[in-house]
Amino acid sequence: MKFNEAAVFKWVIIVGIAGASVIGSTLLTRPLVGALWGLVLVIAGSAYGIRWSREWWRNARDRPGGPGHRG
Repeated sequence: MKFNEAAVFKWVIIVGIAGASVIGSTLLTRPLVGALWGLVLVIAGSAYGIRWSREWWRNARDRPGGPGHRG
């Protein structure tokens, strides 16, 4: 599987900013607030990942060599 370097860099930046926001909110408020913010970010990321994987799987079925391809 080939990865686009620009896309990977974008996700590294997004994860870094999310981590920095969790650390910042923990330092500025109570640790519970930072933990809850981190949990919200993990749930949002998981929902996005599930949605993306379902879309990818649907599209992969139509490609030659994909699962269930009839050609």
